[in-house]
Parts: sequence; structure tokens; C-alpha cells
Amino acid sequence: MHPDLRIRRSVIVRARLAYDEADAAFRAEVQRAAELVPEARRRSYWSIGNPGSPIRRLYERRDRALQRLTVALVKFDTARDRLSARRRPERATRILLLPR
Repeated sequence: MHPDLRIRRSVIVRARLAYDEADAAFRAEVQRAAELVPEARRRSYWSIGNPGSPIRRLYERRDRALQRLTVALVKFDTARDRLSARRRPERATRILLLPR
């Protein structure tokens, strides 16, 4: 693997681990909140909390981690495409002209 791609891949791995951690923390907190207010879950209220609340902070942390993961994946794909284009030699177009 090309060194540039190896670096991009390690960024993806770290971003994925950060997202998994943030997602697990958010889900655990939502589950704890559902235990306190079971009616909210049955009525399909999906509240992420007031600004500054612990659940809102966890939600925003998870959202930022997901955005970083998405950007890392796009950058990896861009770098891979750029390197493959650089390795691929340009093909010359040949036109065959035949006399009548």
C-alpha cells in the first residue's frame, strides 16, 4: 500500500473508533434516560435534550465523530483515485485512416 494511503487508512481507523465510542456512549445515555421516563419512549419522542444537556453533548460529540469519519473516507477515496490515475499511463488515441 502506498504510504499516503496507509496514513489515510489509519485516519479512517481512528475516526471509526472515535465514532463507535461516541455512539456507544450516546446510546447508553439514551437508554438510561428511557429508564427514567418510559412514557417518552412509548410515545416516540426522540429528544436529544436541551442545549448544554449531557445527552445533547453526547449527541453532538457523536455527530462530529461521524462527520470526521465521512471526511476521512472521502479523502481516502480521493487519494486512491489520484494515485491510480497517476500510475495508469495515458493511452494515446490512434485513428486509422483508410484510402478509398
